[in-house]
Order: sequence, then C-alpha cells, then structure tokens
Amino acid sequence: MNSWEEKLFKEFILSPGQHGLENGNTGSGKTTLMFWLVDGFLQARNKLPASQWETLVWFDRGKSSEILQLSRMAPVRLLIPESCNIEINFFEDENGEEVQHYEIEKIYFQDPKEVWNLLDRDHINVLCLQRFILHPSLVAPTTAKLFESLILKAMNYDLKPAGYTYSQLKGKNPRVAIFLDELNNIAPSRGQGFSGDQQAGAILQHNAEQLRSQNVRLVASSHGWRKLRPGIRSSFQFLISLRGANYPSSEQPKLYRFNRLFEKLEPGQAIISFPSKTFTDKIRIPWYGKGEDLGYIRYIGHLEPEHKPRTQKSSIGLEDLVTALKAVVSQ
Repeated sequence: MNSWEEKLFKEFILSPGQHGLENGNTGSGKTTLMFWLVDGFLQARNKLPASQWETLVWFDRGKSSEILQLSRMAPVRLLIPESCNIEINFFEDENGEEVQHYEIEKIYFQDPKEVWNLLDRDHINVLCLQRFILHPSLVAPTTAKLFESLILKAMNYDLKPAGYTYSQLKGKNPRVAIFLDELNNIAPSRGQGFSGDQQAGAILQHNAEQLRSQNVRLVASSHGWRKLRPGIRSSFQFLISLRGANYPSSEQPKLYRFNRLFEKLEPGQAIISFPSKTFTDKIRIPWYGKGEDLGYIRYIGHLEPEHKPRTQKSSIGLEDLVTALKAVVSQ
C-alpha cells in the first residue's frame, strides 16, 4: 500500500460517516471506481473488530450486470420488490462449471421503507428498485419515501442490520455505507431531472450532515458537478475526479484550476482530493472486469403507478342552470 492509498484508507474508509463523491463523464470509470471502494471496505474488515465492520448497501441501476461483479467479492443479498423478480445466469468456465462467485440470496419487500430492516452486515446488500421503475412519475415519491425512512431510522438509532451484537454498539448506529451510482438522477440540479423530482434531493440535502453524524455515509458518483443539486454537492468531503470532471471557480477554486487536466485523464485514471485540499497524482484504478463477461441478468416485472379512481361529476344542463339563476335573482 503506497502513501496515498494508506492516507485514503485511514482518513476515508476507516473513518465512519465521511461522504465521498466521484465526478466524471460516461466511460471514465466511475463504476469500476465504486467496485474498488467496495473492495476497500471489505479489506478493512481484516483490521477491524466485527462491531466496526461497515454494512454495505449498493443501489442497483441494472446496468453492466454489476450484481455479478459484486458477487465475486462477497456474498450478495438482493432486495427486490415483491411483485418483481431477478433471474441470474452465470457462464461456464473452461471446465464446464459456473464462474466462481459467492452466494446470492433474494429477499422481497412490499414497501420501500422496509428495506432498511432487511440489511445484513455480512452481505453486500443490493437494492434492486430503480430498474423496476419505468414510469417517471414513480421515481420521485419512491426515492423520497426510501430516504425519509432512512433518516428517521438513523436519527432514532433504529438501524439494525443482521450480524451485529448490539451490546457492543453501545446505543449507536452501526456503520453503514450507501453506494449510489449516478446520484444526479436522484438529486439533480434544477433543470437536470424529471419534473417534480426534487423531493428526494431536498431530503438528502437537509439531512446529509445528520446522516454523517449517525455513522451513515454516501459514496456516490455523478456525471458532472453541476448536474448535482448544489446543496448536496457541498456535503461531500472527499472528491474523486475522473475524465471530464469540471468544477466552477466559485465553489471549488483549487479544483477549477485543474479542469483541463481532468479533461485529459484516461479512462480508469483518477485524482483524489482530500478535505484538506491536498491532491494525489494521477492514479490508476484496478480493473475489475465487466459483469457481462460473467453471465447475464433478467429483470422481470415493473412497478405500476397507483391509479386513483376518478370521481364522476354530474353534468349540469342548461335548463338547470337557468332555474338556479332565477332562484338567485328572486332572492
């Protein structure tokens, strides 16, 4: 482990509640970087007592068969809406056996608020929700409900993933890291998302520091700094810049000076900025491969918006209207 890796390990991975944000355009290596950080949290377990292990929650966006890649790192628990399902098929190796992977179990939930009661410390908890939401009108209320429930549980010290001995936690929340690829879709800057989808972003903005103090961290990525809600992006202490990252001088004057450098980064290269505004040189993120090379996933079903029954309005004829007007005039 070189000096900057050791610094990141000590100041970020081993420090609960530190939010981290990746910035880069499509193809810059954001998902690979997320795999690398997940791997770092798993490796940290070799140096920590079990009570300080971080429960990992990965928001599945249904792209690149990322679930398959995660299953190469640790056991996976899929959290799936009850009306939907996921079918996973691994390819065979040269010996005719399934590609090696850890166990994958499925847990079904009815309400998104239930998700936080179903976490397990010893698994990578993969929330499979976004992929089943096809109708734009469902995105905002579903994600808002999800994060509102998280905030309430964290503030009430009611986050209780399986695997902990709660007498060791001494009344505190266990450490939880939530991996959110493309956070700009959940907390977009004004004009960058669907109409009316600011609710979840507002909840996160209002409670980002509260989550941090309750041992819950966000490890997120965004297609661009300006595509993310301003109040959210200011909550991240650790910034990782990949190809295409671009910062305004008014908010990040030191990073702004390196915008041209970020534009020229190769895919898989990154520069880490620590809270002290010290920077690493260009670093190369290890390649974890593509999930599509391991197998394929089918997402079955989707969530339907609730259709409220229309109230039938009785039509008023012309004669009824004239009669009503005459009654008013006579009074």
